[in-house]
Amino acid sequence: MKKLILLLIVTAIIIIACNKKAVPVITERRTQPTKSITSDPSLPTIIPDTSIGKIVFINRCGKCHALPEPNQFTSKRWNGILSYMIPRARLTDEQGIHVTAYLKANAAP
Repeated sequence: MKKLILLLIVTAIIIIACNKKAVPVITERRTQPTKSITSDPSLPTIIPDTSIGKIVFINRCGKCHALPEPNQFTSKRWNGILSYMIPRARLTDEQGIHVTAYLKANAAP
């Protein structure tokens, strides 16, 4: 009888430990996205490279969702999208500059 109780307890612990953990959902933003680092004169200037931006856009942004065509939005609309998505995708400041350059260079008029 003791072995059966012990077996049930061990089985329950294993089942509980193997369940997927809940992931917190962020429902509101408390801080605004950071600005581009080029506005800080103490940091080195990064020259935007559209070819690097395209690679980062495909590899990082395509991980989570289908990629829109760059000419699907205007440059102004991309500003709004990127201000939200660059921090969310956890791109570095340099990657953000390159992706922004790529999308704006190919944006709709």
